Amino acid sequence: MNYPALQYAVAVPAAGPRSTKIIVIIVIIVLVIFILIALGVGLGVGLGVGLSNKNSGSSSSSGSGSGSGSSGSSTNSPDTISAPSVNCIYGGPSTCGCSAVQPSFISTRIVNGYTAVANSWPWIVALFINNNTTFCGGFLISYQYVLTAAHCVDGITANTILVFASIQQISSLSSGQSRVVSTVTVHPDYSSTDFTNDIAVLELESAFNGTTTVGQCCLTFDTSLPSVGETGVIAGWGRTSQSSTTISDNLNQGVIEVQPFSSCSSTSTSNIQFCAGFDDTNACFGDSGSPFMISVNNLWTCAGLVSASPACGDNTFYTRVTAFQSFIDNAMSG
Repeated sequence: MNYPALQYAVAVPAAGPRSTKIIVIIVIIVLVIFILIALGVGLGVGLGVGLSNKNSGSSSSSGSGSGSGSSGSSTNSPDTISAPSVNCIYGGPSTCGCSAVQPSFISTRIVNGYTAVANSWPWIVALFINNNTTFCGGFLISYQYVLTAAHCVDGITANTILVFASIQQISSLSSGQSRVVSTVTVHPDYSSTDFTNDIAVLELESAFNGTTTVGQCCLTFDTSLPSVGETGVIAGWGRTSQSSTTISDNLNQGVIEVQPFSSCSSTSTSNIQFCAGFDDTNACFGDSGSPFMISVNNLWTCAGLVSASPACGDNTFYTRVTAFQSFIDNAMSG
């Protein structure tokens, strides 16, 4: 997920009675803002900040792959939770939610995480947006349509978005398939203030070729899913720590849990978002639009997508994909 940083630009005039009053007012406003943030008053930060192409292919200094989250011997290792159980048998490109290569779970972390088994999430795609100035994740819901976060692509010209599938490492993009986006459909009620309706459908100029390494994620429109206490898997190329300056070269994964909505917001419930995280495990800059995957009918099902968070590892807002059936259907029908 990528997070745009809040920016404050205040021009301070030469000292004088009037300017002194202005400075005092500014100081008071800034103090109030920081107090509100400290109290956790609904200031979620979007996860769609641009990463330049020159640093998008290098691993973060905090380490991906077999990083600190992959060993159970560290005294700072997080508690672990079980991943959803999916024991499907791959039936070819026409099926959804079942990979020819089964995923493996050795840790919960994506921040300071460990590398996912290559090709075990064949529907996850990497998005290079606005001529490589922004990086986000997404996932295939058909071979010609991608779901991602609205804040990643809002206001972006379609043909400046390049989508890569069947890749494990950002440094090896040529090993996968790539397509240019032809149409961007952002939810008409998307809010860049509170990141509600943070969902978009991308139509590709031509469909990906379905293979053992390029697949489709299943969808469900049961709006009760995912439920509080349910575990899910997140995966993406986002940064592996708050202090990292680049996204991860490797595709990382983690297992987290749906939390009460009040853990993310002063609001107690939401029918279009949910809150998830586990023991400082969560998504980070560059993971926006990546899927939250659960088990439904013994198939991997993308029930949410990464939306917004105040910081890496904190409980994060996810768009509840299950609530957007009509939007998705309308976007795919043109």
